[in-house]
Amino acid sequence: MASMVYLVGAGPGDPGLVTVKGLELIKKADCIIYDRLSSPELLGYAGMDCERIYVGKADRHHTLPQEQINELLVEKAKEYHCVVRLKGGDVFVFGRGGEEGLYLREHGISYTVVPGVTSAIAGPAYAGIPVTHRGVATSFRVITGHQKNGEDLSEPDFTTMSDSKETLIFLMGLSRVRQIVDGLMQAGRNRQTPAAVISHATTEAQEICEGTLENLADRVEEAKLTSPALIIVGDVVALRRQLHFFEEKPLWGKHYLVAKIGPKPSRLAAMLRAKGAYTSECMTGEIVGVPAVYTAQELAHVDVLLFTSANGVDYFMKNVFASGLDARALFHTRCAVIGQKTAEKLREYGICADFMPEHSNSTNLAQELKEYLDQEFRGDPFKRAVIWYPTAKNAKDNLVDTLLSFCDCGRLNVYENVPCPMEVPVDKDVYDAIFFTCASSAERMLGSLKPQERETLASVTDIYSIGPKCSAALGELGVSPVIEAAVNTYEGLVNCVLRKE
Repeated sequence: MASMVYLVGAGPGDPGLVTVKGLELIKKADCIIYDRLSSPELLGYAGMDCERIYVGKADRHHTLPQEQINELLVEKAKEYHCVVRLKGGDVFVFGRGGEEGLYLREHGISYTVVPGVTSAIAGPAYAGIPVTHRGVATSFRVITGHQKNGEDLSEPDFTTMSDSKETLIFLMGLSRVRQIVDGLMQAGRNRQTPAAVISHATTEAQEICEGTLENLADRVEEAKLTSPALIIVGDVVALRRQLHFFEEKPLWGKHYLVAKIGPKPSRLAAMLRAKGAYTSECMTGEIVGVPAVYTAQELAHVDVLLFTSANGVDYFMKNVFASGLDARALFHTRCAVIGQKTAEKLREYGICADFMPEHSNSTNLAQELKEYLDQEFRGDPFKRAVIWYPTAKNAKDNLVDTLLSFCDCGRLNVYENVPCPMEVPVDKDVYDAIFFTCASSAERMLGSLKPQERETLASVTDIYSIGPKCSAALGELGVSPVIEAAVNTYEGLVNCVLRKE
């Protein structure tokens, strides 16, 4: 099958605003060539073998000139079956998508365009500003803030923009805000016309500077806003006072660091963002499988499979499949799980959990599992259940020792949590809180700091832990105080934060 290049609009910043089709293509891409304005969380949905190439363009600083990006698209189209060119906003709204499409066609490369949500509309919307409103604005115009080869906006452009019923949206014009407002006033636009600059629109880093054409430039200089930013001019800006909603979320203005394992976007970080927080994610390790071969005869003697994580389910089942077997080999085996997410992962393989303790921790698991097995095997009082416990090779727990008191429990190392270089610095002056969901992340991230640095960090930054094991690891590092979730789940952590804030 011939290769295809997909020009995909990633949306304005909020990863939740990518289209369904765009996300599907990201997941199946062999190669993704992406811009600075593409949400980094979206890359986490790409496959492990997907080649990721950054060609970002900051203001006046290009990683690659456009001509070389065009050549790269052709080169990768000849190498891969599915190439995604991921661009911020919409491909054809000042995204140079047309230029890339023409170049691909000239070189005989097939391509498809997947439109994205443009920041020209979504950005003002997240600020509570509609680009049109009955009785206020009957049309809107989207204008580039800079022109080809850095040419200045010329005077004739502004003479067509004096209609007070038209909303004007300038993209990529932050560095020229004074020139833009001066040009509009000189062209006859009322000096008291409401105007605003929206920086990092639709993200938790969103900042808004409001004013009028007369004072906006001075206010923007004082606010020290950074790009990407858009400028919106028109009476609709005044509606923001009644329509703003994004900043009303309970964690708005907070900046959190979330430690995670693996490249996939953190579900905890997404939950915190949904409450208004700005999050950074730091990968402290990645999961690799530990191959093993099982026989049908071995599995036939297993009474219970005990899963305490979704990874345990995934990598055990991969080994089952690699052994030439499938879920039918487990038809007689009961499955016990800790946590709803583990149960959901098991269902993906067509298997329903037979047992899940009321509380998501190992202590409750052992006691409740014993009661469950006593009931299951009440007809055979001398029965000693055989339990397999698929888990991480380097996991630290005493669950097996506890279970051995009433059953024959074998630990299966089906995956390993391997450390990786950490790309996000731990800075006490940046984050309001740091979240740890496993002991290894705490040990790797904070273990690299000096004792005095850890003490200082904990004194000014809230440290959150998902449960007892994680808290114990933090305690061994001398980190105190630690805020532990009452319910040891992501939902429990978020509720813990909301109660504190």
